[in-house]
Amino acid sequence: MASDLYTQAEILYQKGEFSKAKILLKKVAGRSDGDPRIASLYGLVLARSDVSFYGFYRGLKWCGEAVRKDPDDPILQVHLGLVHLFHGLRAKAVEYLDQAFTMAPDDPTVLEARGLMGFRQRPKIPFLPRKNPLNIFLGKIAVSVKRFFSHLTEKDGIAS
Repeated sequence: MASDLYTQAEILYQKGEFSKAKILLKKVAGRSDGDPRIASLYGLVLARSDVSFYGFYRGLKWCGEAVRKDPDDPILQVHLGLVHLFHGLRAKAVEYLDQAFTMAPDDPTVLEARGLMGFRQRPKIPFLPRKNPLNIFLGKIAVSVKRFFSHLTEKDGIAS
């Protein structure tokens, strides 16, 4: 029953139907004997459905409690990392997502979540520090050019 409920809510979450997932999970998430994954997914859904600080706080509370119950579950680490990521706290998100990656480097959910972070490229001028204004400027130009050309290929139907 609990695994079916989790799967249904996860599918709704993946579709972006956060309100439906929230309603589905609300009844069982608060049980003290409940599955930490359900509580964690509920926290993630709360954080995604309400982008205010209050939504972040509630999501953080639920996901943090789930991680405290089962710190060795990489999915719980992913949920906590995503709550931080979607509310703009990238440094904290990297902590949790890297921890999940260390626990389960082959898990597709972990890989997908870690991929949301992106990967830093090397500085454009490697012998200068990353924060050098020239490296920052060249990096921004490179990203703009990449976005421009990817936008063109999507319009022309070239990208799949």
